[in-house]
Amino acid sequence: MTPDMFSYYEEMRSRGVILYFNGPMSQTVVEGMAGIMREKMRAEDAAMGVAQRVFAILVEQMQNIVRYSAERVTDAGDGALAHGQVVVGRETDGRFFVACGNRIRSADGEGLVRRIEHLRSLSDHDLKAYYRRTRRAAPAEGSLGAGLGLIEMAKQAARPLDFRITPLDRATAFFTMKVVA
Repeated sequence: MTPDMFSYYEEMRSRGVILYFNGPMSQTVVEGMAGIMREKMRAEDAAMGVAQRVFAILVEQMQNIVRYSAERVTDAGDGALAHGQVVVGRETDGRFFVACGNRIRSADGEGLVRRIEHLRSLSDHDLKAYYRRTRRAAPAEGSLGAGLGLIEMAKQAARPLDFRITPLDRATAFFTMKVVA
């Protein structure tokens, strides 16, 4: 049976979705999607600051999927392919949002909740100071980056980071995060 893609298309448009991707991601995919989004923001005639925030959030979220998704194919041409999804759209108030989702190891969930809740508790001033301190510090054990991605997204966000971790089984959970720019 052929899926009703028009109905799906209309539903996504009615929800303000500009871009939706679900599938394997690599650094190459991140770069391609970022380029597409940059052009889309230009076409939307978005203010430069807003466009830069949306772009930065999109790249950070996709890189987090590439680095931390528990659903992976490791024998890819440009490194590991990590499965996840990303959605970019507009809220009813006109603000842009970037949302992502991917499987994570259940063991990583508690630490992730602590880090995000800590960021949500900081004022703008404290967030900037925390960013500077973290930039100067050595990366956290087990981190595949400098540990700045979540902080950077919190700095760019117009509202506190919105997230959910849904347990799937003993080994994995599904992490979802929405950032409004």
